[in-house]
Amino acid sequence: MMRLSVTTPRGAIVETDIDEITAPGAVGEFGVLPGHVPMMAALKPGVLTYRAADHTTTLAVGEGFLQVAPVAGGEKTTDRVLVLVDQAIGATSIDLTAAKKEFGETEALLGAWTGELDGTHQELVVRRDWSLAKLGAALRISAS
Repeated sequence: MMRLSVTTPRGAIVETDIDEITAPGAVGEFGVLPGHVPMMAALKPGVLTYRAADHTTTLAVGEGFLQVAPVAGGEKTTDRVLVLVDQAIGATSIDLTAAKKEFGETEALLGAWTGELDGTHQELVVRRDWSLAKLGAALRISAS
């Protein structure tokens, strides 16, 4: 077992015991199982899933970090997985139609972009990446 905490600037989203987690790393998706070596990884917007006992939960997450560290607790040591992201939402709370529309709109705006790669452009990239994360999470649960 591992203890998972998913937190955004607005507060804790998840605080639960899990058996495994898969996260959208900045250089590729990766998984963590109990007994994993301590690590810190940058996260990109994407789909985060975790399995606990008899169910799997899917979240869309924004940019952030994931840390795996052992925590001593009495006679045994457990792993703590701390996920700090700028935003997160449960896949069951995502409106698939709205996510598709938002992704299409931001892709169109970026495709037509002819200006400088400035703050406005970066805001569009962040919006597109977040809408793609929501779309991916929503599609993952609709397929199951």
